[in-house]
Amino acid sequence: MKNLKINFNSIKSKLILVSVMLLLTPLAVLGIFSYQKSENSLNDLGATNLKNSVEMTIGMIEALNAEVEMGKLSLDEAQERVKILVLGEKQADGTRPINTNIDLGENGYIFILDDEGNQIAHPKLEGQNSWDSEDPNGIKSTQEIIKQAQNGGGLTYFDWPLPGNENQIKPKVSYSQKDSNWGWTVVAGTYMMDFNKPANDLLKVILIVEGIALLVGIIVVWLFANNISKPIKKVSEHMMVLSSGDLTQEELQIKTKDEIGQLGNATNQLQSSLKKVMENVSKSSETLTSHSEELTQSANEVKAGSEQVAVTMQELASGTETQANSASDLASSMSTFAIKVQEANENGSRVEDSSKEVLTMTNEGSQLMKESTLQMNKIDQIVQDAVHKVQGLDKQSQQISNLVTVIKDVAEQTNLLALNAAIEAARAGEHGKGFAVVADEVRKLAEQVSVSVTDITDIVTNIQNESSVVAESLQNGYQEVKQGTSKIDSTGRTFNMISESVTEMANNITKITENLSDIEASTQEMHSSIEEIASISEESAAGVEQTSASSQQTSSIMIEVAESSEQLSKLAEELNELVRHFKL
Repeated sequence: MKNLKINFNSIKSKLILVSVMLLLTPLAVLGIFSYQKSENSLNDLGATNLKNSVEMTIGMIEALNAEVEMGKLSLDEAQERVKILVLGEKQADGTRPINTNIDLGENGYIFILDDEGNQIAHPKLEGQNSWDSEDPNGIKSTQEIIKQAQNGGGLTYFDWPLPGNENQIKPKVSYSQKDSNWGWTVVAGTYMMDFNKPANDLLKVILIVEGIALLVGIIVVWLFANNISKPIKKVSEHMMVLSSGDLTQEELQIKTKDEIGQLGNATNQLQSSLKKVMENVSKSSETLTSHSEELTQSANEVKAGSEQVAVTMQELASGTETQANSASDLASSMSTFAIKVQEANENGSRVEDSSKEVLTMTNEGSQLMKESTLQMNKIDQIVQDAVHKVQGLDKQSQQISNLVTVIKDVAEQTNLLALNAAIEAARAGEHGKGFAVVADEVRKLAEQVSVSVTDITDIVTNIQNESSVVAESLQNGYQEVKQGTSKIDSTGRTFNMISESVTEMANNITKITENLSDIEASTQEMHSSIEEIASISEESAAGVEQTSASSQQTSSIMIEVAESSEQLSKLAEELNELVRHFKL
């Protein structure tokens, strides 16, 4: 894109572009005008051809109708002959061929309608009614054709499928006129593309001719623009080289006497004058540069040496002072650190004693948990035995209940037998009185047994209920004892883990206490050494500050000398740089 932009900004490109536009505009206008003119003329000729074909068919109808009136032909024969003449013989499938002798274009043909839209003669639709047929634009083509015919004849434009390809819909034009003899509407129709085919061929020829003319014009314009732009480009390139400082290139050779030639001569004169000036300046700048470089080098060496000494002494003074301050701070910090180490050592001893006491209590707690576990196991066994015994008591009370039931049944039977015996004794009269007394006593005894059995049943029932409650309570107590035993076991394991951890902690604290004792001794020695270093650093800092002050005075004087020589060196270098820009 960048190169394309540069080309369009050149004189050559602008000349070519303007010339092409001047060539292309009239050629395009001429081509469009010629095509439209030929298209309109062909449309008029086509419409005339359609009208002539319809009038020729109507004339044919009049001639055949005259023969019908003279009795030479029947009406049906005459009408069929018209159909054959405008189209062709009717084929077995009901269609008719298109008569190629009637030139209505490649796809044009004649067809005939009546006033109701019935196809009297048609290549494919003969016998069908097309009154309601419409094109994709909603135009009722058959109705419009009949309307034009009834109005004295006219053209109808609509879209219709091609005869050989029903899927292709193209613009079509038809001329229709009413026949006064048989009442037919004679229609000649063809497609606009058949009318415009010669115009399209003409358009192709126009485009080819205009393309050739445009190509020749571009070549001529390109040669002309190249002849103008080439010398200008040479001058431009020559000036670009001069602007870069190159004065060694050869003079321009431009033979023309016009403004371009004058521009080339002026460029050559500029190069010659500039070369002479630069040669003189170069000699002067070389001499000045040589002297200024010697002075600058000497000044810079002295300046650099003094600056280096001053910087070194300043750094040394600063470092010594920092060292002294750091040593003092470190000595103070070491004193504090020694106190902290001593406190840590004392605290470590106390923690060691405390950890040993914790270990002792943990061991005692662990022993107590073991004893509690044994006691809970004994309680668990006792409760379990009590549950089994209560369950056995419940079973025995159930057996007693069964025996009581049997005794109750026997008492009831005895009471019943005593009642029967009393009845029999009453029947026996005097002889049965003694037996009646015995029976009465037996009945009373049976009633007492029944009452006792009822009391025993109530007592046994209460015993069973109480034993069930006791068994359930003992069972729940057994579960609680079991859970308590499990928790005591877990607590015992936890005490064991705590005992191990406390033992390990006590050992570690003992080691830490020993290490803190060693650190305390080393800290005291380090504190003494740091105090000695701080004292020596303060003495060194004082000596370095005196030396630094002397170096700064020397450096200040040499800086002024170096600045003066440096300014002179810069001026010489700038002049020399300007001269080096030009290549002589």
